[in-house]
Amino acid sequence: MKGILTDAVTGDLLVERGGIAVGDTEGQTAEAVVLTMRGELKEHPLLGGEAGRMCGGQPDVMWLGEVRQMLRGCGVECERVTMEADGTISIER
Repeated sequence: MKGILTDAVTGDLLVERGGIAVGDTEGQTAEAVVLTMRGELKEHPLLGGEAGRMCGGQPDVMWLGEVRQMLRGCGVECERVTMEADGTISIER
């Protein structure tokens, strides 16, 4: 999917050669879905993986499947979402 790119560190619009950078947005879309809290996106209040809520507690066993469905709904191709013991989340195509 093509769209406007944002800086991975600051979240600001990415500017290249005096204009807004356009490119593949699949990675930043996946990151936004996983990190967003439900209700943050007013147009889609049920969208949001809420990964931050799982940092200090027991992860929900249904979370991986729910995030996979959210990603597919946003146009991100994924077959499997996994989480390692150290909290690293992987999205496999």
